Amino acid sequence: MAAIFVASHQSVIVIPFGSPDYLAHGASYAVLAGLYVWALAGGDLSKMRVQLILPAVVLATLYGLSDEFHQSFVPGRLASVSDLVADSVGALVGAVAATALGTRRRV
Repeated sequence: MAAIFVASHQSVIVIPFGSPDYLAHGASYAVLAGLYVWALAGGDLSKMRVQLILPAVVLATLYGLSDEFHQSFVPGRLASVSDLVADSVGALVGAVAATALGTRRRV
């Protein structure tokens, strides 16, 4: 969350490899939601369950919403619904991937 906040506070961001903005948003929030799943499982990969996907995605999306609000005060940056959608989709992908990792650990 701190890394996202610091990046969002920059007036100009250079995205590595010339990737589209939505990929950077999606990747950042995929990592965040994956970490939320892990945290909600108490840091135990074997306890990562499908039931943790929704709370992780909601938490990441709410953080994305607060981040878009934060960006509206940064010179040169704008709040964007499309960025929030990219954050949410990335969060869903990350939460599902983390849960799948936990499921594989149990097998």
